Amino acid sequence: MDAIALITSLQEKYPDLRCHIVHLSASSALPLIRAVRSAGMNLTVETCFHYLCLSANDIPHGHPEFKCCPPIREATNRDLLWDGLKEGLIDCVVSDHSPCVAELKKLDEGDIMNAWGGISTLGLGLSLLWTEGTKRGINIGQIIDWTSTRTAEHAGLNNLKGQLKVGLDGDFIIWDPEAEFTVCRKLRCGLETNI
Repeated sequence: MDAIALITSLQEKYPDLRCHIVHLSASSALPLIRAVRSAGMNLTVETCFHYLCLSANDIPHGHPEFKCCPPIREATNRDLLWDGLKEGLIDCVVSDHSPCVAELKKLDEGDIMNAWGGISTLGLGLSLLWTEGTKRGINIGQIIDWTSTRTAEHAGLNNLKGQLKVGLDGDFIIWDPEAEFTVCRKLRCGLETNI
């Protein structure tokens, strides 16, 4: 919250300054973001797949594979982040993809403090957002807007990416909204377990 307050105070002092909040995980910042937006300041905000799809209530104690920074928060916080997306307070959704080898996650020791603080979600992001989004009345067009169109605009690449249009890069996927699969994690012994 302090970092966001600092950003907004800088924008008041330097109104032409473009500011972006990365990895928003705390819904408690949404009222401040709403006020900044109402004042017409040049602020953009992103959140990540894992903040919209995981809940601290469901994470087993002593499982460093779920460690990320900022941390996963409770289900009510997750729901408020979805509300922030729908309201337009949060502009885009990114992966914050930060994979690592199992040894860096300290799985054997259950060592949260020394475990690598990253989540591997790049390949699962669309499916995760679809699964959670449909529970909230979100359609695939909104998800594409948050993950592609707006991210391309933010990066200044909307003249190359972010939509299917003549002359732009033709990045696309084939999507089956009815497909189902189970996500597994590899254990050191080579066995798999469902998560």
